[in-house]
Amino acid sequence: MWGLNNMINGKKTTLQSVKEHNIEQLRNWRNNPDLRKYFREYREISRPMQAAWFNKINNDNNQVNFEIHDKESDKIIGHCGLYYISWVHRHAEFGIYIGDFNFRNGGYGSDALRTLVKYGFEDLNLNKIWCEVYTNNSALGVYERLGFVREGTLRQSYFNEGKYWDSNVLSLLRSEYEQQK
Repeated sequence: MWGLNNMINGKKTTLQSVKEHNIEQLRNWRNNPDLRKYFREYREISRPMQAAWFNKINNDNNQVNFEIHDKESDKIIGHCGLYYISWVHRHAEFGIYIGDFNFRNGGYGSDALRTLVKYGFEDLNLNKIWCEVYTNNSALGVYERLGFVREGTLRQSYFNEGKYWDSNVLSLLRSEYEQQK
């Protein structure tokens, strides 16, 4: 489905296959407490865990993972993907982060997400792309500006930084995506 040297171009970013020589950078970003507080995985990720993840993503047809690169410099700046892809029901969950803080709040995440969503609807023929976002994450507003609709709230479902946070489920339907185009 997805070759090792493929890339998808956005306006500011390119989505590229995850390469083994970059998994340590991705692991370092995932282990950064300023980012990890937004992830389901609360533990630090070890090198063996990261190696197992890399092996899994290359052998699992129910997810696609991408490095996010700055289009101008080709520098890796983050990661995104579609997970738990249901080929029968045509939906998937997305995840995204900009790990290089020099590229945060510059539209790179929004561009990468638009590119990922386009790939999900137009290339994978999905009908729905969804996410789970904790209320401690300012990206919640970004996703809504991109057209994602809140489906519901799981109250106090996430404990971090000494308190409970709500978890919001948002989604974008293919028909909504088509109207935005």
